[in-house]
Amino acid sequence: MGKLDRLKLWYTDEGMVGLLKSFWVTAVYLTPLYPVFERILGQELHEKLIRSPRLGYWPNINYPQSYNEKILHRKLHTNDDRYAKLADKWRVREFVEDKVGDEILNTVYHTTTDPATIPYNKLPNQFVIKATHGCGWNILVENKDDVDRTDIRIQCEEWLNTSYGSRKREYWYNQIPPKIIVEKFIDDEKYTVPRDYKFFVFHGRVEYIEVDTDRFSDHTRLFYDREWNPQEFTLEFPKASAAEEPAQLDRMIEIAETLGADFDHVRVDLYQPTDEDILFGEITIAHGSGTERFDPVWYDFEFGSYW
Repeated sequence: MGKLDRLKLWYTDEGMVGLLKSFWVTAVYLTPLYPVFERILGQELHEKLIRSPRLGYWPNINYPQSYNEKILHRKLHTNDDRYAKLADKWRVREFVEDKVGDEILNTVYHTTTDPATIPYNKLPNQFVIKATHGCGWNILVENKDDVDRTDIRIQCEEWLNTSYGSRKREYWYNQIPPKIIVEKFIDDEKYTVPRDYKFFVFHGRVEYIEVDTDRFSDHTRLFYDREWNPQEFTLEFPKASAAEEPAQLDRMIEIAETLGADFDHVRVDLYQPTDEDILFGEITIAHGSGTERFDPVWYDFEFGSYW
């Protein structure tokens, strides 16, 4: 989300008050003064100042109760070397294969630390380019003849030289060897943009499922419980229309719970491009980096109670 889009979202949500909050976050987070504020205030206070305008309350990071507080606590007060493998778009494949098998892994065409080596002539017409050590660093190629390969190389080089984890304080990303991977483009037989099913797993049990719609245009989302009952609350984005229950919901829950069994909380993302197929997306350690706002806010604490 760009800075202008962020300002529009805050103004739409909360009017002038929201706009002023956005300017405050920009001042302490999205400017070159960021390191200065961080050094003066310290990580914890700086994080509170950044997150509190969006969350709607002053987060208690040392004694967390809400979901977002516990994410912030994970970022600042844990040191789990398992997280780097889970967040690594390349190495997580080994973890998934060991836990549930390789049949849910998407095809990888190429991996490299030099984006100039991407073999376009050997690739199909559609594919996806990703960086292994960040979140949201993706290029969807729907027709390779229409893309500017120089622009893609420059973008990939920028990713490879950027420390995603430092700005977000998600330390595990700094432990991931930067790499570019090229994956198979996921075609969904029902939807133009594949439905992204995000399973919130707490202590090995799926409690909620998030479904995102039109992620690249008019982004909406809707939550369900594990029995596929739609929920009334929203999280950051407007509420979507009800979605059809996935044909293999039970199997998807089983996969998510198996992958999350050894952790107090992770989010497991899966796709179901056909009624017969399930594909693994990613495992997320810090949903929204502890910033996304629940409405009503008490659901933040409801989620936290499962953790």
